[in-house]
Amino acid sequence: MENPWKEIDLKIYEEHMSSAEVCQLQTLNKITKEQLQDNCHTYVGFVGVGGGNGLGNIDIGETKKVYAIDINKKYLNSCKERYMHMGDTLDLICKDLTDENFQLPYTNILICNLIIEFIGEKEFVAIIDKNKINIAVISCVIQKNNNNSFVSNSKSDSHLDPILSIHHDINEYRLKEAFSIIKFNCIKRKIYMLPDGKEFIRMDFKQ
Repeated sequence: MENPWKEIDLKIYEEHMSSAEVCQLQTLNKITKEQLQDNCHTYVGFVGVGGGNGLGNIDIGETKKVYAIDINKKYLNSCKERYMHMGDTLDLICKDLTDENFQLPYTNILICNLIIEFIGEKEFVAIIDKNKINIAVISCVIQKNNNNSFVSNSKSDSHLDPILSIHHDINEYRLKEAFSIIKFNCIKRKIYMLPDGKEFIRMDFKQ
């Protein structure tokens, strides 16, 4: 089955995510700023970078390389256009994280915000385990729905229906346990409330 993220239009996705009733794009940008401030970020990886939300928080004077990884080539093209000032610091990688032949580059911090929901806890941690020699800290954001639908209500929400076919509900305690098995400890946890009653839970893990 073709991954539905290859067909989701970036403009529609960003309109949905940034709408007042959803406010997830703005919240993720704030979180990314904190993720970078809290961790060494000489080498940074963004998995599921989309159109580059959060890349504006990169200080290219302090950062040697930013790996922007996404399955959608059009998203990466938008990143390139929006962040041309980053020059060779920005390395665009069009890959599916679940591709068994793909090896993650070395990073001080690997940012994985709202990506685990489309892979699954065990599967995601298995990918990290396979690549852990290249990962110092992994900082991820998962969504807690609190009895709401996974895709928040907006005028554009129906356009995102295809991603429901690969959606997994992520439990933070199962995720933490899965990471502990591969010797990654949770070093930070923070909750961010969203307008519709959902929560973003940020969890940082370190070997």
